[in-house]
Amino acid sequence: MSSIARRGCATPFVEGLAVGLIRYQFCLSCERPQNLAKYRCVNCGSKSLIWADSAGVGNVQAVTAIRRASDPVFQALVPYVIVLVRMREAFSLMAIQDPSESQEGFSPDDPDSVKERSCRPLQIGDLVRLYPKRWGEQQGLVAFRSNPLAV
Repeated sequence: MSSIARRGCATPFVEGLAVGLIRYQFCLSCERPQNLAKYRCVNCGSKSLIWADSAGVGNVQAVTAIRRASDPVFQALVPYVIVLVRMREAFSLMAIQDPSESQEGFSPDDPDSVKERSCRPLQIGDLVRLYPKRWGEQQGLVAFRSNPLAV
């Protein structure tokens, strides 16, 4: 059983992750996206919500280094970097920086290098692409630097 609870209205988001899609809610009444799955639009209160697929591209708004895993599934990643990303469609998501990007300079033979494993975190304003990733029973999002010319 998953240790992360989810509301029924978030099911389309989670199902999208399972097939490689990032989905978000969009209100047909006021034509605005919203960050989290809700039963009503947080802007106008309408129930006219649909799910749309995101292009998966956005800009980093905030960066945080995590040094203690909140779930045993993420223990192998410690330390890792979480980013808040403002997607092109005008909603925000949190993601983990791609571990292959944040491990540059990391040496498994040098215990001191573990402290600096996330030495190259994403910066605020960086263009990133998000993609779904599974860690054991958990499904989440991973962010990696995106080539602006390839987007």
